[in-house]
Amino acid sequence: MSEPTEKYKVVIVVIFLAASASLIYYSHAVLETGVLFTHLFYIPIIYATMWWKRKGLVVPIFLAVILNLSHIYIRKDIITYNDQIRSLMFIVIGFMVAELSDKVSKGEKELRKSHEKLKHNAVELATINEELVAFNYSVSHDLRSPLRSIDGFSQALLEDYTDKLDAQGKDYLTRVRVASQKMAQLIDDLLNLSRMTRTEMQREVIDLSALAQGIASEFQNREPERHVEFVIAEGMEVNGDKRLLMVVLENLLGNAWKFTGKHPEARIECGVTQVNGKPAYFVRDDGAGFDMTYADKLFGSFQRLHGTTEFPGTGIGLATVKRIVHRHGGLVWAKGEVEHGATFYFTL
Repeated sequence: MSEPTEKYKVVIVVIFLAASASLIYYSHAVLETGVLFTHLFYIPIIYATMWWKRKGLVVPIFLAVILNLSHIYIRKDIITYNDQIRSLMFIVIGFMVAELSDKVSKGEKELRKSHEKLKHNAVELATINEELVAFNYSVSHDLRSPLRSIDGFSQALLEDYTDKLDAQGKDYLTRVRVASQKMAQLIDDLLNLSRMTRTEMQREVIDLSALAQGIASEFQNREPERHVEFVIAEGMEVNGDKRLLMVVLENLLGNAWKFTGKHPEARIECGVTQVNGKPAYFVRDDGAGFDMTYADKLFGSFQRLHGTTEFPGTGIGLATVKRIVHRHGGLVWAKGEVEHGATFYFTL
C-alpha cells in the first residue's frame, strides 16, 4: 500500500485533531466529566510523528495544551496529577515514535543507496563479463591461429629442410616449437579458467569416491610402470556440479601423481575428515611437497613453487580448483613439507 501524499497527510491529521478537540469539549462542557477515550488521541500523534518526524511533535503538544486549557476554562477544574501524566505521555509517545520513524527513514535511505550501488555494480559486472567474452573470442581465434602457424612452419622446416640445417639450427627450431606449444597451452588454460567462472552450474548428488577412482585408474593405465598406491575412501557423496568437481579432482589427483613422479614408491590418498564440524575432502601424497612459507601463492594464476624443468605445468590448475570450490560456497587450503608430501583440503 503506497504512502499518502503530503496533502492527504495534513487532511488526515487535521480530521483526527478536530475529533480529539471535539471529544475534549463534549466531555468537559456537555457531560461535565473527565475526557473519555483519551487513548484515541494517540492516533493523530502517531500519524503526525511518523510522517513528519520531530516536526510532528506539534500535535501531541497541541493536544496536551488543549486538554489542560479545557480543564481550566471549560470545566473550571484544577489540573490533576493524572492529567499532567496524561499530557506528558502524549509528548513522550510522540517523541518516541518520531525518533523511531526517523531511524527507520534513515535505514530506508541507506538501503536504497545500497540497492542502487548493487545495481550499478551489477551493470559494471555485466559489462566486464561481456568484455571477457569478447576477449576469449579474440584469444581463441586471433592468437591461437598465429601460434599454430609458427609451430606448423617450424615443423615443416625440420622435416623438409633437415639436410640443410645444422644441429644448432635444428635446436633453435625445436625451441621455437616448444615455446609456441607452451604458449598455446597457457592460452587454453586461461580460457578454461574463465569458463569455470562463467559456466552455469547443474547441482546433483555426486559419488566423489567413484570419480576419484576413475581418475586414478586412468593415471595407472597411462603409466603402468609406476608403483603408486591409491587409497580412496568409500561413500563420499556430495551435492555439486559433476563436471566442475571432476575438474577439481583431476587437478588435485593429477598434481599428486605428478609430484610423486620422482619417488620409486608412492602413496596417494583421497578421503574426508571433519573440520569445525563440517566435512572437508582431501587429497594427500608423499611426494615433493612444498615450503609452507609460500602456501599463499599456491592458488594464484601462474604461481609455481617448482621450476618447469623439475615438474611440467602452467600454474593454472590450483587457481581453477579455487574458483570451482568458491562457486560451490566452499574453501580450499593446503599443508605440506618439502619432500614429505602435501595435503590439499576443500569444503563444499
